[in-house]
Amino acid sequence: MLSKEELDKYIATIPPLPAVLRGFKMALISGDLTKAADLASTDRALLGYFKDIVNKPIFGFTSDIKDARQIFGVLGLLKVRQLFQSYLASLLSPNQWQVFKLNAVSFQELQASFIVRWEAILKAKNMNNEQMLAVVTLIPAAIAVCENVFKAHKDTVELIKAQKNISYEKLLQKLSGYSFFDLVRIIAKKWEFPSGILDLLSLMEKPQKTKANPQEEMMGYLALLINYEISRPIAIKSGINDLFELDFSYSEEMVEFFYKTMDKIESERIESETSS
Repeated sequence: MLSKEELDKYIATIPPLPAVLRGFKMALISGDLTKAADLASTDRALLGYFKDIVNKPIFGFTSDIKDARQIFGVLGLLKVRQLFQSYLASLLSPNQWQVFKLNAVSFQELQASFIVRWEAILKAKNMNNEQMLAVVTLIPAAIAVCENVFKAHKDTVELIKAQKNISYEKLLQKLSGYSFFDLVRIIAKKWEFPSGILDLLSLMEKPQKTKANPQEEMMGYLALLINYEISRPIAIKSGINDLFELDFSYSEEMVEFFYKTMDKIESERIESETSS
């Protein structure tokens, strides 16, 4: 059965960035969007990902955007950096999902939903912080890792789940000693995400305090967003709603602000679809 050693072995197989992606990453770090767009044009998978995700209805563009320079110009540097991190997460997505009933399309839709809704929360809170923006891309990545590690022991996992009322995260922790957010941090470190992102992630497993500092408060909002996403039909149907056990205490003010922001996103989406 799944052990810490086996999970460590799987994580070690996650490949480092190839040369093109490293060059692309360096172009983004230096702020050269034109160079980044030209490099993306040489990588079919990378450019295809940007085309697919940016043309999702939730992004609100009324016509398809296909050219790399046009895509990057419309998105801007911060969003391109975020979507690149999201692309890295997609590399962990298995060809065939077995434990969680997802596929390449629904996984990408999940990524897009996390990105757009998290960005709206940060904007509403006046948090213009690139590391805070980037942290959300790691949640779907860890979901993909959970799929891969559980898939290797699918029959045993299903048997335990049938006998005990236990979440996938608790099962992961019980069998391997790793929590879901341990996986998130490991992936971030593997792909050389800034240390500030690791610091933010360390706050995710702390109970929310009544008087939290701004970073703790935003991680509370991220936990609310995860709860929101796993309550949506796509999450319930796929089974990822049974993955998390987030133990946060939310103030009425936080909950009210969160759902007001989600309602605004939905209203803007409906308005965009109606006008188009």
